[in-house]
Amino acid sequence: MTDAAARTALVVIDAQQEYFAPLGKVVLPGGPAAVRQIARALQWARGAGVPVVHVVHESRRPGPTTFVPGSPALEIHPEARPAPDEPVMQKHLPGSFTGTALEPFLRERSIARLVLAGFMTQMCVDTTARQAAHLGFQVTVLADATAAMAVKGPDGAVIPADQVHRTHLGSLSGFLADVRHVADIVH
Repeated sequence: MTDAAARTALVVIDAQQEYFAPLGKVVLPGGPAAVRQIARALQWARGAGVPVVHVVHESRRPGPTTFVPGSPALEIHPEARPAPDEPVMQKHLPGSFTGTALEPFLRERSIARLVLAGFMTQMCVDTTARQAAHLGFQVTVLADATAAMAVKGPDGAVIPADQVHRTHLGSLSGFLADVRHVADIVH
Protein backbone atom coordinates (compact mmCIF):
# COMPACT_ATOMS: atom_id res chain seq x y z
CA MET A 1 0.00 0.00 0.00
CA THR A 2 1.36 3.42 -0.91
CA ASP A 3 1.50 6.26 1.59
CA ALA A 4 -1.18 8.09 -0.43
CA ALA A 5 -3.46 5.04 -0.26
CA ALA A 6 -2.82 4.70 3.46
CA ARG A 7 -3.87 8.33 4.01
CA THR A 8 -6.98 8.07 1.79
CA ALA A 9 -10.37 6.59 2.62
CA LEU A 10 -13.38 5.87 0.43
CA VAL A 11 -16.61 6.88 2.18
CA VAL A 12 -19.78 5.43 0.64
CA ILE A 13 -22.80 7.40 1.83
CA ASP A 14 -26.32 5.98 1.95
CA ALA A 15 -26.00 3.47 -0.91
CA GLN A 16 -29.27 2.03 0.36
CA GLN A 17 -32.28 0.38 -1.27
CA GLU A 18 -34.39 3.43 -0.33
CA TYR A 19 -33.09 4.99 -3.55
CA PHE A 20 -33.93 2.06 -5.83
CA ALA A 21 -37.10 0.43 -7.18
CA PRO A 22 -38.95 -1.61 -6.12
CA LEU A 23 -38.18 -1.13 -2.41
CA GLY A 24 -37.35 2.55 -2.28
CA LYS A 25 -39.62 5.54 -1.94
CA VAL A 26 -37.01 8.04 -3.15
CA VAL A 27 -36.04 6.40 -6.44
CA LEU A 28 -33.22 8.33 -8.11
CA PRO A 29 -33.15 8.40 -11.92
CA GLY A 30 -29.35 8.29 -11.90
CA GLY A 31 -29.15 5.74 -9.08
CA PRO A 32 -28.53 2.57 -11.13
CA ALA A 33 -25.66 4.12 -13.11
CA ALA A 34 -24.18 5.67 -9.95
CA VAL A 35 -24.27 2.43 -7.95
CA ARG A 36 -22.38 0.68 -10.75
CA GLN A 37 -19.70 3.35 -10.40
CA ILE A 38 -19.72 2.92 -6.62
CA ALA A 39 -19.01 -0.78 -7.24
CA ARG A 40 -16.01 0.21 -9.42
CA ALA A 41 -14.76 2.60 -6.73
CA LEU A 42 -15.10 -0.15 -4.11
CA GLN A 43 -13.15 -2.57 -6.29
CA TRP A 44 -10.39 0.05 -6.74
CA ALA A 45 -10.22 0.85 -3.01
CA ARG A 46 -10.13 -2.78 -1.94
CA GLY A 47 -7.45 -3.59 -4.51
CA ALA A 48 -5.34 -0.57 -3.55
CA GLY A 49 -5.64 -1.14 0.19
CA VAL A 50 -7.62 2.08 0.65
CA PRO A 51 -9.82 1.90 3.77
CA VAL A 52 -13.56 1.89 3.05
CA VAL A 53 -16.26 3.23 5.37
CA HIS A 54 -19.98 2.80 4.68
CA VAL A 55 -22.41 5.29 6.17
CA VAL A 56 -26.13 4.48 6.28
CA HIS A 57 -29.10 6.61 7.16
CA GLU A 58 -31.95 5.68 9.48
CA SER A 59 -34.71 8.11 10.34
CA ARG A 60 -35.36 9.15 13.93
CA ARG A 61 -38.38 11.28 13.04
CA PRO A 62 -41.72 10.18 14.44
CA GLY A 63 -43.77 8.33 11.83
CA PRO A 64 -41.16 8.43 9.05
CA THR A 65 -42.10 7.48 5.51
CA THR A 66 -38.51 6.98 4.35
CA PHE A 67 -35.49 5.35 5.98
CA VAL A 68 -37.91 3.66 8.37
CA PRO A 69 -36.17 1.68 11.14
CA GLY A 70 -36.35 -2.04 10.36
CA SER A 71 -37.41 -1.47 6.74
CA PRO A 72 -35.86 -3.55 3.94
CA ALA A 73 -35.22 -0.22 2.17
CA LEU A 74 -32.46 0.46 4.73
CA GLU A 75 -30.37 -2.39 3.33
CA ILE A 76 -27.26 -1.47 1.35
CA HIS A 77 -27.65 -2.03 -2.39
CA PRO A 78 -26.16 -5.40 -3.45
CA GLU A 79 -23.58 -3.71 -5.74
CA ALA A 80 -22.28 -1.59 -2.83
CA ARG A 81 -22.34 -4.10 0.03
CA PRO A 82 -19.53 -3.84 2.56
CA ALA A 83 -16.77 -6.40 2.80
CA PRO A 84 -16.63 -8.13 6.21
CA ASP A 85 -13.82 -5.87 7.46
CA GLU A 86 -15.42 -2.57 6.35
CA PRO A 87 -17.18 -0.55 9.06
CA VAL A 88 -20.78 0.56 8.65
CA MET A 89 -21.70 3.69 10.56
CA GLN A 90 -25.28 4.74 11.13
CA LYS A 91 -26.32 8.38 10.90
CA HIS A 92 -29.60 10.16 11.50
CA LEU A 93 -28.91 13.52 9.83
CA PRO A 94 -27.50 14.47 6.40
CA GLY A 95 -23.90 14.95 7.54
CA SER A 96 -21.89 11.76 7.91
CA PHE A 97 -19.85 13.35 10.71
CA THR A 98 -22.85 14.41 12.81
CA GLY A 99 -23.41 12.06 15.73
CA THR A 100 -21.18 9.32 14.29
CA ALA A 101 -17.72 7.92 14.96
CA LEU A 102 -16.52 8.82 11.45
CA GLU A 103 -14.09 11.57 12.43
CA PRO A 104 -12.37 9.60 15.24
CA PHE A 105 -12.17 6.56 12.95
CA LEU A 106 -10.42 8.61 10.25
CA ARG A 107 -8.14 10.50 12.65
CA GLU A 108 -7.01 7.26 14.37
CA ARG A 109 -5.83 6.05 10.95
CA SER A 110 -4.19 9.36 9.96
CA ILE A 111 -6.54 9.72 6.99
CA ALA A 112 -6.07 13.06 5.22
CA ARG A 113 -8.07 12.58 2.00
CA LEU A 114 -11.65 11.41 1.60
CA VAL A 115 -13.12 10.09 -1.63
CA LEU A 116 -16.90 10.41 -1.41
CA ALA A 117 -19.56 8.44 -3.27
CA GLY A 118 -23.23 7.76 -2.60
CA PHE A 119 -26.54 9.50 -2.28
CA MET A 120 -27.94 12.11 -2.63
CA THR A 121 -25.69 14.63 -4.28
CA GLN A 122 -27.69 17.61 -3.01
CA MET A 123 -28.15 16.41 0.52
CA CYS A 124 -25.92 13.91 2.32
CA VAL A 125 -23.00 13.96 -0.12
CA ASP A 126 -22.95 17.76 -0.23
CA THR A 127 -23.27 18.09 3.55
CA THR A 128 -20.59 15.48 4.21
CA ALA A 129 -18.20 17.08 1.70
CA ARG A 130 -18.61 20.47 3.35
CA GLN A 131 -18.18 19.01 6.84
CA ALA A 132 -15.04 17.15 5.76
CA ALA A 133 -13.52 20.26 4.18
CA HIS A 134 -14.29 22.30 7.30
CA LEU A 135 -12.57 19.61 9.39
CA GLY A 136 -9.43 19.91 7.27
CA PHE A 137 -9.74 16.82 5.08
CA GLN A 138 -8.91 16.95 1.39
CA VAL A 139 -12.13 15.95 -0.36
CA THR A 140 -12.75 14.28 -3.70
CA VAL A 141 -16.36 13.75 -4.79
CA LEU A 142 -16.92 11.12 -7.46
CA ALA A 143 -19.44 12.82 -9.75
CA ASP A 144 -20.55 9.65 -11.51
CA ALA A 145 -20.80 7.65 -8.27
CA THR A 146 -23.53 9.87 -6.83
CA ALA A 147 -26.97 10.97 -7.99
CA ALA A 148 -29.65 13.53 -7.16
CA MET A 149 -33.40 13.82 -7.26
CA ALA A 150 -35.51 16.47 -8.93
CA VAL A 151 -36.67 19.23 -6.59
CA LYS A 152 -39.16 22.07 -6.72
CA GLY A 153 -37.59 25.48 -7.10
CA PRO A 154 -38.78 28.62 -5.27
CA ASP A 155 -41.18 29.35 -8.12
CA GLY A 156 -42.72 25.88 -7.90
CA ALA A 157 -41.14 24.69 -11.14
CA VAL A 158 -39.39 21.33 -11.04
CA ILE A 159 -35.61 21.44 -11.33
CA PRO A 160 -34.54 18.21 -13.09
CA ALA A 161 -32.35 15.74 -11.20
CA ASP A 162 -29.37 16.11 -13.54
CA GLN A 163 -29.43 19.90 -13.12
CA VAL A 164 -29.61 19.56 -9.30
CA HIS A 165 -26.71 17.08 -9.48
CA ARG A 166 -24.50 19.32 -11.63
CA THR A 167 -25.30 22.45 -9.64
CA HIS A 168 -24.36 20.89 -6.31
CA LEU A 169 -21.19 19.38 -7.70
CA GLY A 170 -20.35 22.78 -9.18
CA SER A 171 -20.83 24.49 -5.83
CA LEU A 172 -18.39 22.04 -4.21
CA SER A 173 -15.79 22.09 -6.97
CA GLY A 174 -12.64 24.00 -6.31
CA PHE A 175 -12.41 25.41 -2.81
CA LEU A 176 -14.29 22.62 -0.97
CA ALA A 177 -13.67 19.56 -3.12
CA ASP A 178 -12.03 18.10 -6.15
CA VAL A 179 -14.85 16.74 -8.33
CA ARG A 180 -13.76 13.76 -10.43
CA HIS A 181 -15.11 10.69 -12.17
CA VAL A 182 -14.38 7.15 -11.03
CA ALA A 183 -12.23 6.61 -14.14
CA ASP A 184 -9.96 9.43 -12.93
CA ILE A 185 -8.98 7.48 -9.81
CA VAL A 186 -9.22 3.87 -11.03
CA HIS A 187 -5.97 3.09 -12.77
